[in-house]
Amino acid sequence: MPKVNVSPKNFPELAIPLLEVDSMRYPFFYSEDVIRNMSEVTCWDDDVMICGYMRSGTHWCYEILNMLLNKSTETVPHTKHDLHVEKVNSKTLEARTSPRVFNGHMQFCRLPKQVMEKRVKVIYLLRDPRDVAVSWYQLMEKNFRYRGGLTICPFPDWLKLFMDGELEWGSWFDHVKSWEQAMLQHQHHPILVVHYEDLISDPRGEIIRMNRFLGMDADDEFCGQVAAACHISNMKKNKYNITEVLNGESVNYNKGQVGSWRAWFTREMSDHFNQVYHKKMRYSRFHSKYIRGGGVA
Repeated sequence: MPKVNVSPKNFPELAIPLLEVDSMRYPFFYSEDVIRNMSEVTCWDDDVMICGYMRSGTHWCYEILNMLLNKSTETVPHTKHDLHVEKVNSKTLEARTSPRVFNGHMQFCRLPKQVMEKRVKVIYLLRDPRDVAVSWYQLMEKNFRYRGGLTICPFPDWLKLFMDGELEWGSWFDHVKSWEQAMLQHQHHPILVVHYEDLISDPRGEIIRMNRFLGMDADDEFCGQVAAACHISNMKKNKYNITEVLNGESVNYNKGQVGSWRAWFTREMSDHFNQVYHKKMRYSRFHSKYIRGGGVA
């Protein structure tokens, strides 16, 4: 397998193993065969696809969509990993029954071909990259302890790897721009952009919007019930027995907050982020979304 190791500059002894396939990096425990064959995954007309960069809210959105499609506020008895296109082989995916909510962190060009051919509805999740970096770091810190009591590098060193696109799924900036370009080129394909911050500030309103996008007939009251059922506190409790747990706390579900980066970024880190963000995103329609409030609170 094409494995590579990535090390923070200040901690060369810390080797983070990754799988690299066709110049894209993935978690080291993923299968090269699955990744190379995911473009051939069979899609059905009623499938839905969630995509978004790592830690952008895919677990949360997966639960919401399943409730809307199943017309029930009961927690689904599995996790999104069961239909993660980059991780699960096509034979296993094809054995699942409708409704199927596929998900992944891939760029648009790496979607299964039938997503386009069958006009599968796609929801693209976006989250402040500063919060993404912090949330991902906290997840990895838990995973390091969960999988053997290892110690991760300090956050500034992790942030540099993140900003340079050295980690899984490459650069956040390239990921977002690839999807933005694809949406311009395929304007007639059903793609809905959902911002994590909007889901936090107005969950009921965003779920109503997703419900309409899916073409479901749920009323606004039911959408409000879905919002309540999918609150982070309920997700942690209801998913407790089917997700990884460390010291009594869920590994995948964190705080579900906006602006957590402010407690982690120094002024120097914040200024550097703003410079990089402006340079890479200055022509993006999302440019102003995350450049405001750049200072550290």
